[in-house]
Amino acid sequence: MALHPYIANLRQARLEKVLSSPVFLVVAGSLPGLAVANTLEQGFAIGVVSAVSILAMALVMPLVNRLTNWVTRIPVALMISAAVVALLQLAVYVIDPAVADALGMYLSLAATNALAMTFVAKSDFVVKPAKGSLATAVFGAVAVVLTLSFVGLANGILSTGEIFGLTMNELAETPVAAFGKPVGSLLVLTLVAVFVQSLEGGIFRTASASDGGEK
Repeated sequence: MALHPYIANLRQARLEKVLSSPVFLVVAGSLPGLAVANTLEQGFAIGVVSAVSILAMALVMPLVNRLTNWVTRIPVALMISAAVVALLQLAVYVIDPAVADALGMYLSLAATNALAMTFVAKSDFVVKPAKGSLATAVFGAVAVVLTLSFVGLANGILSTGEIFGLTMNELAETPVAAFGKPVGSLLVLTLVAVFVQSLEGGIFRTASASDGGEK
């Protein structure tokens, strides 16, 4: 049974509002690397890999869209994404083999996340406070690095009680240490999403309102 056009349009508008929110950008970009963001170093590394892959695909996809049709666009995007994955894996291994071993298969998973984020290359996809699609990609990349670094820092503190060379064994032995596990990572990401949503309802909305006033 087909939906009434008004209901269908309302549902589509709500979906577009969710997809165009900073919260969705932060959560979607951070989820693939969440499982291995156990320390500040690992969280930063997986965040940088995700950010570089997002920016690379955002820069390449407009050219791919112009040179391919709807039949060949997805296979070409897959090949480019695979090349980006291979180069990033090699780069991380050369810089720090220990971090590369710790990240394991999630290094590829976080890099291929960029393929799902290629919609930022569309001219009609803009997440405020960004002013354009490329700025949206930059905003998403920075948000992913900051989010995964914070998750790694929180997990490192709560699971081992160690931060910047200082050890708090008492904290690590309490039930709070459960937050250093994947379930705890989801909770930390939830807290970050709530924080971003509060910014979206305050700073971001104020900025957009001021832009509208200038017009």
